[in-house]
Amino acid sequence: MPRKITLEMKIAKRNRLKAKIDKNAAEIQPTIDAFNEIDAEIAADLEKLEQEKKDRIYSHVMSVFGEDMPPEDFAREFDKLINDQRNRGFVEHLAQLKAMREASTATEDTAT
Repeated sequence: MPRKITLEMKIAKRNRLKAKIDKNAAEIQPTIDAFNEIDAEIAADLEKLEQEKKDRIYSHVMSVFGEDMPPEDFAREFDKLINDQRNRGFVEHLAQLKAMREASTATEDTAT
């Protein structure tokens, strides 16, 4: 005949499981902390690289358009340049390059 499981037995089992969870959580916490630390460092490094890229682009573009050009004027002049029919071939070429970079990135993402 099976033995009857009492409420006290269930409470004791729950307490043992909770103790096991607490022990495991304490053991894993240094690993979690190390992971979070390196993850934050990686995010900061990636942000720094992205900002350096933007700074190089900005420096080159402003050397052509002028440092003192207001953002609204820059946007207007840039749009004129890109939308000019004489530059259609160049714009199409840029679109092809962008598509190739995106396809390359997508291929790298699926490979890893």
